[in-house]
Amino acid sequence: MFIPFYEIFYTNKTDWATDGTVCNTFKKVWDIREIWINKDHITSLVESPLPDSAVEQGLPKDLIKEAGFSRLLVQNGTQTQSVLVVGGPKIVLKKLN
Repeated sequence: MFIPFYEIFYTNKTDWATDGTVCNTFKKVWDIREIWINKDHITSLVESPLPDSAVEQGLPKDLIKEAGFSRLLVQNGTQTQSVLVVGGPKIVLKKLN
């Protein structure tokens, strides 16, 4: 059974020199998206703070930071994927039951 969550994630963006020829740095660009997770594949759940770089960059204004955040470990074949979702562990557990 698939359960909807909102994931906090980042992508690496390159910053180019003013002449457009040389890559200066990589910068994390944070965003939020809806994802659907198979609840039978979740192996662990732990409360997790929002990363400092996400707070500094500023996520969408309508994101309620007081809701808390959780890190889910999701089994994906032979690998485990870590997913940061909106909602503390108690909220996530309610969604899973």
